Amino acid sequence: MLRKILLAGFIVILFGCSKHNSKPDLVYDVPDEFGYIVNNFIHEAALRGHNITIKYLIIRYDSTLDNSFCAQSNVISTDPDIQKIISVNSNVQCWTNDAELETLIFHELGHCVLGRTHDDELMPNHDPRSIMIENNLNLYSPCAYPLGGSCQDNSFKRSYYLSELFDKNTPIPDWAK
Repeated sequence: MLRKILLAGFIVILFGCSKHNSKPDLVYDVPDEFGYIVNNFIHEAALRGHNITIKYLIIRYDSTLDNSFCAQSNVISTDPDIQKIISVNSNVQCWTNDAELETLIFHELGHCVLGRTHDDELMPNHDPRSIMIENNLNLYSPCAYPLGGSCQDNSFKRSYYLSELFDKNTPIPDWAK
């Protein structure tokens, strides 16, 4: 009889006290205003020979971010099976055109999808070496408002910066020497 009670108690402990999996579900939740940029990121990677799948990504506005940050990624990782969250500061709008918004989201995807860290190296002409530089969204922006009759159109630099994003060993372009 005691054996039956001990066996029943063991079964209750073994199966009745199993740990509840409190791990949250992994999700993909990207608003339309950012979705086309994520799709462009995947497309640009493919053009450069990289097959990227982004399964678990959340992009959301966050009013708690320090105003010195335009956006922030929750991880620096290449692991495709973890939740990636890009928080965009809702208190400030850091971009003035689509190229700057693309730069911001591509930079954050560089962290959470490509595992890239910040790179503040400069090229010989003093332009940033990488899109992974901190606090610079106008790397390849077009000229929107000419000041004093001159305009700096950097859109021709986009191809280099995207190639460098997916391959940090991309050679320095002629325009930067």
